[in-house]
Amino acid sequence: MKFKMDYVKHKNVIFIISLAVVLAGIIYGVVTGYKFDIDFKGGTRIQVDLNEEYSTSDIEKIVSQITNQVPDIQTTSSGNNSVSITTQIISEEMADTVVTALNDKYTNMGEATVKNVQASYGKELLNSAVVAVVVSIVLLLVYVGIRFKTLGYTAALSAVLALMFDVAFLFAIYGIFKFPINSTFVAVVLTIIGYSINDTIIVYDRIRENKRLVTKSNDAKEVINNSINQTMKRTIITSLTTLASIGVVLVFAIVKDQETLKQFSIPLVIGVAEGTYSSIFIASNLWYTIDKFVKKFKKA
Repeated sequence: MKFKMDYVKHKNVIFIISLAVVLAGIIYGVVTGYKFDIDFKGGTRIQVDLNEEYSTSDIEKIVSQITNQVPDIQTTSSGNNSVSITTQIISEEMADTVVTALNDKYTNMGEATVKNVQASYGKELLNSAVVAVVVSIVLLLVYVGIRFKTLGYTAALSAVLALMFDVAFLFAIYGIFKFPINSTFVAVVLTIIGYSINDTIIVYDRIRENKRLVTKSNDAKEVINNSINQTMKRTIITSLTTLASIGVVLVFAIVKDQETLKQFSIPLVIGVAEGTYSSIFIASNLWYTIDKFVKKFKKA
């Protein structure tokens, strides 16, 4: 016996719960403050291979005494016991003093790399990231509109609204868990958008085929429920396969304490799971709701 569920019946509950979770996460992030990395807010980053065991608290103490700042210290994947130290923008002389103090503490230390990023560059990068996301969404809107024109423009609109929900959900996750918003965040957003629209297209494609095959009833609710139930197995298997691949990266990052990889893989795991959820529960239900409203409006 095949599993069947009436997804459309519970659409209002799904919408309310989903929206509440996203809004709560974003509000929490705004109130407590989002963690913007040097890529966006500017600052000074010192990267160096210490080539020996080190204590984060010791490095923090050294840097704080010189800069009067609490630095952000992360383990990186390159080099031997490589560490990244990020502060607000400091002078070249002060950065050299920090490097010298570290060299006195860790005598086997390699040559340090100092990078200054101005706030204006971070603003420019943020604008470019927003443009990249908007352009990708617009192109997907055009693509879905052309490919599924038999479902009407409401299908494309619903798919884009579901993608916007995906992006909002990622903002909520970054706000709750305080992942740094940097260039990795942009990569995660674009990856999730691509993955989510792929799942949505699979469901839409089945809805289009079922609309052609239905002879006794043209009820959109029945078509949507049947389409989702028919593609559910494929969607779950695809998602689990993807999560397994990312999970390997995540396990490696945790075992090796690679902060950069964790910042990429953890949001990606959550985002893939959420992208699958939005394809099943959000996109199709949005299409049903918007299409029904448009038809009533035209009839009135």
